[in-house]
Amino acid sequence: MYRKIYISLLLASYFALVLATLYGCANPGSGPDGGPYDETPPKIVEMYPELGATQRTDKKVSILFNELIKVENISEKVIVSPPQIEMPEIKAVGRKISVSLLDSLKPETTYTIDFSDAIVDNNEGNPFGNFTYYFSTGTQIDTMEVAGHVLNAEDLEPQKGVLVGLHKNLEDSAFVKLPFDRVARTDGNGRFCIKGVAPGSYRIYALKDMDGDFRYAPGELLAFSRDTIVPRAIADVRRDTLWRDTVHIDTVKLTPITRYAPDDVVLLSFTEKRNSRMLLKTQRDVPEWFRVYFTAPSADVPVIKGLNFDEKDAFLEQRNATGDTLTYWLRPGSLIEQDTLQMAYTYETTDDSTGLAISRTDTLELVPRLTFAKRAKQKAEELEKWEKQREKRHKRGDFSNEQPPKEYLTFGKGLAGTLSPLGNVHFSFSEPPARIDTAAFHLYALRRMAAGTGV
Repeated sequence: MYRKIYISLLLASYFALVLATLYGCANPGSGPDGGPYDETPPKIVEMYPELGATQRTDKKVSILFNELIKVENISEKVIVSPPQIEMPEIKAVGRKISVSLLDSLKPETTYTIDFSDAIVDNNEGNPFGNFTYYFSTGTQIDTMEVAGHVLNAEDLEPQKGVLVGLHKNLEDSAFVKLPFDRVARTDGNGRFCIKGVAPGSYRIYALKDMDGDFRYAPGELLAFSRDTIVPRAIADVRRDTLWRDTVHIDTVKLTPITRYAPDDVVLLSFTEKRNSRMLLKTQRDVPEWFRVYFTAPSADVPVIKGLNFDEKDAFLEQRNATGDTLTYWLRPGSLIEQDTLQMAYTYETTDDSTGLAISRTDTLELVPRLTFAKRAKQKAEELEKWEKQREKRHKRGDFSNEQPPKEYLTFGKGLAGTLSPLGNVHFSFSEPPARIDTAAFHLYALRRMAAGTGV
């Protein structure tokens, strides 16, 4: 009887093993998963000019990596020092990053391009890490650094994306009249590190630079220190602890390093409260629009009188939520192709002596940073590049993409989460649309099936 029980148990184990094997072979989830996840960050293969090059007059920098990469949030993370009034052109194509400096290079000056953590690989987004490229137009590289934090004066919260700069000119008026000599931008923790600083004495300021001129204008967030900043290098030691186990220390390794000071500067930011209305700045980045900044809103609409153009039906005015910034969109026509706009601009301002509202007329001359001709040239170069790529595809027998890329009007929908029956969907466009065909909008009701019911 025991022999029969043993044989029965042996047969049951055999059949259970066979069933488990068959189930494992039929389970689609047990197949190949495409290999291990790539966690390796990209690596630099080549740089031109080489890192730390001296006596360079090249205004173009190229950095080649060992894999496809991309640069995220260029306008927020990448910053060039000394500051560039003409915005640099930064492109990431394939494995290469190209930077073109449009301003004239200063003699005997160290230039730094701080990418922060903006460089990641194209597939998994593995960060390259904080990286700063540098070269010098002189015979040596300035290596001093000044670091610290920018905090909100009211609640001591870190201030992200604030510009921090140094002035060689120690006069207070330099903050208003001159652009910074060296700059950096704060990260999410409010920390900044200004690199490539030459020995000397400086004043330090922080600025929420709204108009991009690297100097203070009334109404902008600011911070400053009354101390004179004197950067210096200090010989220091880094202590690395090697543990024998989770309790006992094996060795404390001492590594000589160079520490740059000051590295503990604290700047408390605030916004100067102004009740008076003044014209702050004008801005025209592209031919399609220009912007006028005021310190306070006004109920009166400014009047434009064209001096070298006909102002009738030439603009579409758009105000921000607080009413202190006006954007003028140029209506389609030949006016966009006109680089220089000269106008008499009449607006309401506050009299300095009486504090009363008065009317004032200024003569404005607005030239776009990116002219229509320059944009047309860039588009022609991009089209030529696309045509060369198409010829290469044709040689491979690929005729799938025969139309050049087009730029479409981008828009966003102001919808977060679930929309209530009484709510509305709001669309925002990158620029004012010339026409909206409401008949082309369609609303569909999506019927969800209950799980497991098929209905």
